[in-house]
Amino acid sequence: MTAEEGVQLSQQNAKDFFRVLNLNKKCDTSKHKVLVVSVCPQSLPYFAAKFNLSVTDASRRLCGFLKSLGVHYVFDTTIAADFSILESQKEFVRRYRQHSEEERTLPMLTSACPGWVRYAERVLGRPITAHLCTAKSPQQVMGSLVKDYFARQQNLSP
Repeated sequence: MTAEEGVQLSQQNAKDFFRVLNLNKKCDTSKHKVLVVSVCPQSLPYFAAKFNLSVTDASRRLCGFLKSLGVHYVFDTTIAADFSILESQKEFVRRYRQHSEEERTLPMLTSACPGWVRYAERVLGRPITAHLCTAKSPQQVMGSLVKDYFARQQNLSP
């Protein structure tokens, strides 16, 4: 693990999440850190089945639960997945048009899981990484949307 990856993981762990929730409870609301959670829609059917709910009810309850903890905003990552797919499509078309016998850029491998991409880079190496799609994953797109577009709309520091 690189130092950068360690920092990224430390920014996304449950201990820090609960630490910020507790700090927010103790300070004036003007000093709160704004907490944003993004939910992958593929996880909702699991919650629905586990608690014998419809997917819509599971979504509402999960959102309500997160907000009851002190989360300010809960977003669905569907739009981020759409952006990721559009970028992947553009990259595929570009690769298809530029493909030649000398520069083999096809097949193009994609994954919505940054962990798999990291595994391919670290373990599988050049034979695979040359074929990896460079588009951001839905999680990365959502992070960019929240930290850039949404933060600007709300006058918040990213």
